[in-house]
Formats: sequence, structure tokens, C-alpha cells
Amino acid sequence: MTIDELGYVGAFRLPAGEANGEGFSFAGGPLAFNPHGNTLFAAARSGKIAEISVPDPVNSADISALPFAKFVQPFADPTDGQMPAVGEGANLAGLLVLKQRLLGTGLIYYDANNTQDVSHFSRALTLSSKSATRFRRIGEKGRAGFVAGYLAEVPAEWQTALGGPAITGQCCIPIITRTSWGPAAFAWDPDRLLSDGDVDATPLVYYDADHRTLGQFEGSNPVFGGTTLVGGLALVGGTRTALFFGSNGTGEFCYGNGTADKALVGKRGDDGSTYCYDPSSSDKGQHAYPYRYQMWAYDLAEWAQVRAKKRKPWDVKPYAVWAFELPIKEAGTRITGVAYDPARRRIFIAQRNADQDGFAFRSLIHVYQVS
Repeated sequence: MTIDELGYVGAFRLPAGEANGEGFSFAGGPLAFNPHGNTLFAAARSGKIAEISVPDPVNSADISALPFAKFVQPFADPTDGQMPAVGEGANLAGLLVLKQRLLGTGLIYYDANNTQDVSHFSRALTLSSKSATRFRRIGEKGRAGFVAGYLAEVPAEWQTALGGPAITGQCCIPIITRTSWGPAAFAWDPDRLLSDGDVDATPLVYYDADHRTLGQFEGSNPVFGGTTLVGGLALVGGTRTALFFGSNGTGEFCYGNGTADKALVGKRGDDGSTYCYDPSSSDKGQHAYPYRYQMWAYDLAEWAQVRAKKRKPWDVKPYAVWAFELPIKEAGTRITGVAYDPARRRIFIAQRNADQDGFAFRSLIHVYQVS
């Protein structure tokens, strides 16, 4: 598919109130589309999730013109209290509805010693039921940073060629040596979560420190750099395309504390770190201001070649990288969730903190239509 086959429909707002004492402030991703109710599952900052309605999206730069979703199921812990088994500080990283089950991933975001082992679970769609499986390892030991993230369904026509009904992956998290240097995808069978033992994962695309195909971490380019973030993906049925959604820095790479004061740029602060020009973030870390939303388009036929051992996972590159804009600006330029409705061919993406409502910063849910 091409970018011309993807049309922006509009957006809607997450519910403003609370349910079971939880709300969507500073959250709203990851996402999962539920085809059994034409609804979405969306996460709170705590990692609890709720099921919400999908109102008709409106194409407007005026947030007040956008409709609110409504709660269908109130917030609950999808893991039934098992997230500590992933590790200290772990939180929800991915969601997917498949075969009348809700799948999820847990991630230790800053895992300096690469200690995370287990990452995936499965549960019933009714959030009030205690039905979560225990967390399981997916793929190779010590490689959780490559798989413990976004989830997507594989279209039926591609499941045999790719090696499974679902995709899991992760990209660009701290520490870079434990994760993929660009979009990653592994095929797997979620039914295996209901049996004993670890679950195999078939690599389709990933990059590592020994295979920096898309670029260097200490830099920025239109495909990958130290500020690249990937929020999720959708495999579009009836096409050969997998679309990753995220953001990327396009300015000069700099490690240090962000500042909007150009007079400080290049100088060292009290902590000894360099100041980097970045009016969108004062955090210490990688900077490459300005940032843009972008999509990475991959050819599923090339993934099938990897599964058939005719190519290496790191030899595959996106056939296109498309920058895109959203009607409403958000300084952090972050996509934190992607969900796909295969029947209507609609893609939902969560734009973090774009809906400022008093002291709450909720995600906006944007909708794209595949023609």
C-alpha cells in the first residue's frame, strides 16, 4: 500500500471521569480493538485498563469539537495482580484482542542489567473476572527487550507464511543494547500461553548493536536515531504492508538536559551534563529537536523470506518512511498505542497528553481509514 491509501478520519476524546476510582489522566495507551463489541481497551497510567465505546470521530483542530468516548467496562487490573512477576517497576506495554481473549505484555522500562525474563499474559475479555494466565517468556532468554511491547494480529492470508497468528515486538527503549535499533516484529501463537513451558517466537525483523542497518543510536536520520520511538503497528489485511507508528527526531543529536534557552546550549549544568536545545522537553537524555510523527512501512513478503531463512531479520528495511501530522499539537510528539479494526479497515492511534483538560492530560484517539 501507499500513503495515498491512508486517509485521516478524525479523532475523539477518552472519558473525562473516573471508573472504579481510576481515570485516563496522563495515559490512554496501549490500545486494543475489540471486534466483539466494536470497542477499545485502553490503559490508565497505573496499568489498569477499561473498555470504552468508539464514537464517530470528528476532523477538527478544536478539541472541544471532538466527542467523548464512554465507559463500557470500568477499570481493572488485567493481570490480576501479577505484574510484579515481570520485575520491579514493570508496567503494561501492549494489548491485543484475539480469539475471544485479551493478550497483554509487561515491560521493565529501564532494565539496566537486562534482568526481565517473562513478558506476556492472556485473559478473558470480561475485566471483572479473575482469569489472567501467569506471565510467560516469549522467545529467547535475555531478549525481552525485543518482544515485550506492542502486539498486532496477522491477517489470515499471511499466518502460514509468517509463522503465527500474532506479532509482538519492542523498540528503542533504555538500554539500547537490550532492545531493537528500529522497528521489530516476531511471530508467535498466543494459544501457547494456555499451556506449560516457554513460547517460541519467530523473528521477522529486528536490529541490534551488531547489525545497525537503519542507523546509529548517537545520531538522527529519517529512519532511526537515538530519539526514535515506536508506539505500535498494524498489519493491513488485503495488502502486503505492516505499518509501524511512532516519532523521530530530525534535528542535531545531543545527549544531556533539554532547554529552551539557546544561550545555554553546549554549556554544562550543575550536574555536569551538557544543555541541548529542546523546548519540548527538559529531561536528561537523548534530544534531536524538532520531532515528527512518522510511519515505517514494511513488506510482509520480505518478512516471509526471513521466516523461510532466505534473509536475515536485520537485512530487511522499510520500503517507505512517511512523516505525518495530526490536527492537534502535543509537545512530546509521542504515539503510545495502535489498534486495528480489520472489518472496517480503521487504524486507531493514541496521541499522548494531547487533550489538556484542567490538570489532566489525556491521550486523544485518532482514526485513519485504509481505502
